[in-house]
Amino acid sequence: MSVERLFLHEKAVDIIVKIYEAEKNGELAYPLSISREVGSPYSYISKVLGIFEDNALVESEFEGRIRKVKLTDDGKKVAELLIQLKGLLNRDFVARKKLKIIEDVFMSLDGHRGEKALRILLPLKAELERVESNDREVIERVEELRKRIEEIINAQ
Repeated sequence: MSVERLFLHEKAVDIIVKIYEAEKNGELAYPLSISREVGSPYSYISKVLGIFEDNALVESEFEGRIRKVKLTDDGKKVAELLIQLKGLLNRDFVARKKLKIIEDVFMSLDGHRGEKALRILLPLKAELERVESNDREVIERVEELRKRIEEIINAQ
């Protein structure tokens, strides 16, 4: 189970985010389409939307027999915070921890040159090759550190 699913287990987060995304795209949000998108029964979506409406996060309006929903200002704030939280929870914490250790060792070089520096840099370079992640920030930091290590090695 991902960390995101652990903290945000309920489909309610998906529901409010879908409404937010629809509004951002200039579209209307309907319970039936939300039901299809999040993979939950219409009755569950309707129940959650009712709770959101009772708590002033969502407003609904009927067009004939069709119900459309939109976020209130507070609902938008909640959705934005949940999207931020989902982004944070989707980080690769293991790769970030490993990279932090590698960066700390790199920083401990403190101007060492020559063979002593190579004995530290070559294993660091090898460890960087083992860091695998889909986390964009980790990938960028790995590339940046790899370049810095290469520059120092090539200058030796």
